[in-house]
Amino acid sequence: MTKHECDLAIVGSGFGGTLLAIIARKLGYSVALLERGVHPRFAIGESSTPLADFKLAAIADRFGLDWLRPFSKYGTWKQTYPKVQCGLKRGFSFFRQEAGVPYKPREGNANALLVAASPDDARSDTHWFRADFDANLVKRAVEAGVIYVDRLELHGLNHDGGWQLQGTRADEEVEVRAGFLVDATGDGQLLGRTLGLEPIDPSALRARSRALYSHFTGVARWHDVLEKTHGKAATASHTFPCDEAALHQIIDGGWMWILRFDHGITSAGFSLDPEVHPVRAGESPEAEWHRLLQAYSSLERQFAQAEPVRPFVRTGRLQRRLARAAGADWALLPHAAGFLDAWLSPGIAQTLFAVERLGRMLADDWRGPCREEWLGDYGRRVLDELAWVDEITGTCFACFDRFEVMVPVSMLYFVAAHYCEDRERAGQASPEAAFLLADDSAYRQLATRVCRKALTVSAADASHFAAEVRRALEPYNLCCLCDPERCNMYPFTGTVRNP
Repeated sequence: MTKHECDLAIVGSGFGGTLLAIIARKLGYSVALLERGVHPRFAIGESSTPLADFKLAAIADRFGLDWLRPFSKYGTWKQTYPKVQCGLKRGFSFFRQEAGVPYKPREGNANALLVAASPDDARSDTHWFRADFDANLVKRAVEAGVIYVDRLELHGLNHDGGWQLQGTRADEEVEVRAGFLVDATGDGQLLGRTLGLEPIDPSALRARSRALYSHFTGVARWHDVLEKTHGKAATASHTFPCDEAALHQIIDGGWMWILRFDHGITSAGFSLDPEVHPVRAGESPEAEWHRLLQAYSSLERQFAQAEPVRPFVRTGRLQRRLARAAGADWALLPHAAGFLDAWLSPGIAQTLFAVERLGRMLADDWRGPCREEWLGDYGRRVLDELAWVDEITGTCFACFDRFEVMVPVSMLYFVAAHYCEDRERAGQASPEAAFLLADDSAYRQLATRVCRKALTVSAADASHFAAEVRRALEPYNLCCLCDPERCNMYPFTGTVRNP
């Protein structure tokens, strides 16, 4: 039997768990990082945002991880780590597809939305090719002295004056004892079962979706599909190349994400309302994929030459959330505490906010007298931020059939994001600040009013609703969003980040 004794055990070696292990080791703690699989490995959750980039840079600066900072911008990533694959993300793009008919741009971009997040490629965000990025972090963790045990099947977890984990690696028994435990897995069941953590009833969550996805080669650029079908006029108003983005193709009862990496791989998948799109008996994931493409001829054209490079994944309902996210000597990272949907790419930033908070606790000495109070606050923040994202995401989902209404609802996210980003650029953001203004009661209240009204607004009344939203958001709207003169095409208008 192999035995390890350490201060901190982290189960799950995705980027969040591994980065926390590196931080803890930098602070002088002994750390065991435990992994069921092996790197490099496939993972989704690939699209960063400016808030994620700011938090990644802040973590690098606070904890003396100089090698990490170049990953916070596309230009420095490509220059410093050309072999770690990523993709260029200039912002967010959205297009509303109609079943049975080809996509046709409508006057005033009434069925399209582009929101830029950066002024140029060098200072842009990135899509993380997780197989490369996560493996690179694990290598750094091992070099830093983290005990890394992969291919470990855990079969026992005891909590009695500390944590005792038992597992098997090949034919060898492994035991790990630790004073503090972090669940950085994908579903939170490790700690959930041991501590009897109650899951929230999924019916209480607004977002409702299941997923069908893979990685592909040969996916055509949507920009090219538009110009070949409708000429250059179809893209003339675009404020950045629409494929250099988290591209959202909205369909009836769902949406498709398309994220391009520089080495020719594209991450693509459908997020589907399971009531509108129930799984058909006997239909394979691949057959369902092709059936959905055939229903939307422009998407079928975009994927005409696409080939999956790995098997399709089809999930059940994605949404879940536990009732607690931390205790006296344990914590869940956000993805273990709950999950909603990939809509608007919140996941990487939420995880980094949590990692930085736990890192600050470790820096202040987690054994101190304020630990329980601090961890209670951490747990409440994680769950509140998940609930906040659920409110925006679920309301956007409810408006997929009314794109003109969904656009102003999405501005709740973009205005909050830009507001927080400008505070970061100006050096005015507190390390205690919550993700996406989740701790701003005035903003949350106006958002609740907007979301409640959006559920009843018809497409015919969308322009009046958009004007109301614009007035409500005015105190926070620093980047000229919600401007009807821009016809849903928003350039980068924030303060330029330093190169």
